[in-house]
Amino acid sequence: MRWVRIAIVGVFALAAASAALAGTLASPRGAEPAAVSDPPVLSATAEIRRMFMKPGQFAVAVTNGGDASVRVLSAEVVTDSFAPLGVQEFDTEVPPYAAARDLFVQYGDARCPDGTASIADPASVILEVETQDQAVHTVTLELSHPNGTLDRLIREACAAKAVAASARIELGELAAAADGTLEGRLKVTPLGEAALDVSEVRGSVLFEIRAEASEPLEGGGVSVPLMFDAHRCDGHVVGDAKHPFGFTAWIVIDGGEPVATPIDVQEDRREALWAMLDARCAERE
Repeated sequence: MRWVRIAIVGVFALAAASAALAGTLASPRGAEPAAVSDPPVLSATAEIRRMFMKPGQFAVAVTNGGDASVRVLSAEVVTDSFAPLGVQEFDTEVPPYAAARDLFVQYGDARCPDGTASIADPASVILEVETQDQAVHTVTLELSHPNGTLDRLIREACAAKAVAASARIELGELAAAADGTLEGRLKVTPLGEAALDVSEVRGSVLFEIRAEASEPLEGGGVSVPLMFDAHRCDGHVVGDAKHPFGFTAWIVIDGGEPVATPIDVQEDRREALWAMLDARCAERE
């Protein structure tokens, strides 16, 4: 039986040698892995696109300086000025040597170490991008610093925080005037000890607002008489208006610089304004 055992061992040895030879032929010693593309050449700026943006976001405009298109799969904003929101998914192609492509990124709660005088800290955007060979690269793009766009966002957000902590702003009920316009009052009452006033009130693309001088309220704060009228009646303007009730009041806290603050318009006030707009525009036809 000894010769049988020798034969079996020989068969296994031959099989192992054959496998080793096949592996050597398939993957020659020292062979390099398949080539992968270099990271793309990208740059970015922070922009505000009022026509397309929602509150709490800005545009990262990405420019491709390479010779082939890339696809942005995700973006993450990194800065000490806003609370982190993590990775945000995208599916955006950025062609080479073309106009920048906007990534509308959300930003977190503003951090205001110097109150309404706070400015933006350095910021970067981390992109995951796919090149044409389907390789995925992580690219970190530094945004310019100082950055006027981010400074503006910080100022607006910190001002809104200051107003929210100091005042309650309420648009009262609206009543029809004899000429078909609407009348109402904006009440600004203190939440603490701050002295408050209103320096200006503005309407939107559809609605004109005329404000009279503010009047002091018993117990603090002010009341501002307002008149609302139709501002634009063009069908395409009415149909395409992004923020028809984007009304703004400038609030003065303790005699400081006026702070632009959006006015919340409750649903019943919106219905009254739409009805007034329809009636006033019909009169002008």
